[in-house]
Amino acid sequence: MPDLFDLSHREAQARAREGAPVFLFTNPVEYHGPHLSLHNDRHLSYGLAERLAHDEGWPFIVAGHIEMGVDPCPGPGTQFSSFLSVRKAVLEACRALAELGASKVVLMTFHGAPLHNAALEAGAEWLRASGVGAVAPFHIIVEKLIDLDDPSGYSAAIDAAEPDAPRDELLRWLARDMHAGFFETSLAMHLAPATVGEIRKRLPPCPDIKSIRALERAGAVARRFGKERLARELEFGAFAIAWTNNRPFTGYTSRPAAATAESGEAFTDDIIREYRALVPSVLAGEAVSPGPLMAWLPRLSLQGRLAVAHPIEESALIRVGE
Repeated sequence: MPDLFDLSHREAQARAREGAPVFLFTNPVEYHGPHLSLHNDRHLSYGLAERLAHDEGWPFIVAGHIEMGVDPCPGPGTQFSSFLSVRKAVLEACRALAELGASKVVLMTFHGAPLHNAALEAGAEWLRASGVGAVAPFHIIVEKLIDLDDPSGYSAAIDAAEPDAPRDELLRWLARDMHAGFFETSLAMHLAPATVGEIRKRLPPCPDIKSIRALERAGAVARRFGKERLARELEFGAFAIAWTNNRPFTGYTSRPAAATAESGEAFTDDIIREYRALVPSVLAGEAVSPGPLMAWLPRLSLQGRLAVAHPIEESALIRVGE
């Protein structure tokens, strides 16, 4: 099926007004270690959207891809965009879809940076205020990560890992396996296998990461005041920021070498189960869409102006097979 924006405006209007959800994608060009595509988030979000549409019996209507992302992983090939520029691009695309007559829009990404997802939520909020059903479902995946006290629910994916992979370590990492590790590499092997490099088999485990103490302490203070969600967000941020400071920098978390397509299929099934429980009911106005992680960050960062992009030198990257 052609992209909605590859059609004439009359044809696009006709498709948009059929009533089926329209999928809008926003993902960065981003370093995903030595083994995954720079378009990895695009491939994964597209594969998940196609599976969701198939399982719901919807025609798969795609409305372009915004090739931008806030706070992407530093590394060769990464392209950096500001929060305000991504927010503007998302809002403009949403306005165009509303103008074409779309009644339901699903804003897809597989990039978990809080400011990035806040930019998508700005588009979803604008659409809902304009009478268009809208949801950005990746919010619930990020939320599950920070609330993952018991990872045993993902035992099917862990059991399908490479035979020599330490299962206890994969379980321990899962709540912090946020980039190009066992989780994301397995998904890529299932949803976009041609994009996964064989070098993944030779990648050493990501070293343990020491969280930023100041943010950990802030999280402890928040918990004492009964702010459990805020505490978890701060603790997650303490880990995520510290990981990018590791040297040598892996560009991945956990163990990509443990990944398998079978694990990716199990993870995909879990994600689609979550999406199917949420997306149709939100689009129908029967449920409230969850918000993004760290919804307070745009204001705290002065709309992203205090966020600093950090390119990384080639010499700081992990060397494999040298």
